[in-house]
Amino acid sequence: MSNTEATSNTADTATTAGTTAQNAGPLAGVTVIDISTVVMGPYATQILGDFGADVIRIEPPFDTARQSPANTGRNPGMAPLYMQVNRNKRSVAINLKDPKGLEDLFALLADADVLVTNMRAAALDRLGLGYDALHERFPHLVYAHAQGFAPTSSQGNRPAYDEVIQAVSGLVSLQDRAGGSLQFMPTFIADKTAGLYLLNGVLAALYHQLRTGQGQHVQLAMADAMIAVNMVEHMAGDVFVPAAGDVGNPLSLTGAHAAMRTADGGAIAAVPYTNEAVRKLLIGAGLTEDAADPAWLSPTIDRPTFTAGIEKVLAHSTAKTTAEWEEYLTANDMPYGLVVDIADLPQDPYVREVGLITEMEHPTEGTIRVVANPLHLSQTPTGFYRHAERAGASTDEVLDAVRTPATA
Repeated sequence: MSNTEATSNTADTATTAGTTAQNAGPLAGVTVIDISTVVMGPYATQILGDFGADVIRIEPPFDTARQSPANTGRNPGMAPLYMQVNRNKRSVAINLKDPKGLEDLFALLADADVLVTNMRAAALDRLGLGYDALHERFPHLVYAHAQGFAPTSSQGNRPAYDEVIQAVSGLVSLQDRAGGSLQFMPTFIADKTAGLYLLNGVLAALYHQLRTGQGQHVQLAMADAMIAVNMVEHMAGDVFVPAAGDVGNPLSLTGAHAAMRTADGGAIAAVPYTNEAVRKLLIGAGLTEDAADPAWLSPTIDRPTFTAGIEKVLAHSTAKTTAEWEEYLTANDMPYGLVVDIADLPQDPYVREVGLITEMEHPTEGTIRVVANPLHLSQTPTGFYRHAERAGASTDEVLDAVRTPATA
């Protein structure tokens, strides 16, 4: 692993120029070459950067994340989505279709620990960047590759976006079963979930590399990741052969799986998972007669009765104001959470208390809000060392260090 200078590892160490040295984080000394785009790959590599790795982003000719959402940035190519998944990286402009560009990439890979890409396997092979070719040349390299569908499958060459993977992984079907809607989830859930899986694979492979000096092929299909995640609770009766019941988590797929409206126009989430919890909610909603039903004293849930009880609570939840529900739920030691408008999160008391979203000065974009890494490590904290950069901002800094005079 390459050596890098260690400095303080708090968010405050990010200077206006965004060029502080790497920290003493858990991955200090690890070099990552990132040739991924949009969300999945960049999300994973940003976290590697948060952990102290020196992440070198090979800037593509065009990345939709740099323009998304359109017309919301202060400068071209520095849109919010790009800035949310590309901090703690150095941006280097290399044309991978040019032999000189490939030569520069190979020079970087010689001293790198990890390569991360979400190009389709066929495109990588055409560029001479497939796993077999690079493993032969750089046997120490952790080669992390993710794409929509498994490259070895019949669908391996299909392009994919988040919504495509939501469809094929059963997520849209769950929406349909729950509410009769084919609406996609309003978040890039497949991209971010797959990014976290990819991150785990890289960390595991780095541990193996540390012990043996050997690299390996880390492969992930977005479709596989989301199918695996969705089936945790929704395999249900299909766990058994023959099936012991229907697929799907029963409560999740009913209209009763919802937050409660309150008397003053607020909303609060207090989803019950036991008969006793339903009984307490019925009492809170003023439905004492319904709460007296002996069914709520049984440890066994009768699904129709259980769902009907929750539906009654939802229909009468405006019996209390938000503050009254908070007081009641707290007194009864019941899990709950206020429904917070996403626009209010930067000013939310909890978010401000834990310092999750802070304001910083970006060298080219002015004052910006930054979402910190939510993970806390006591000995090697995560940190913020470099702002998301303009395309190619670190090209000379990075390539001058690896180019010989003949190739410079």
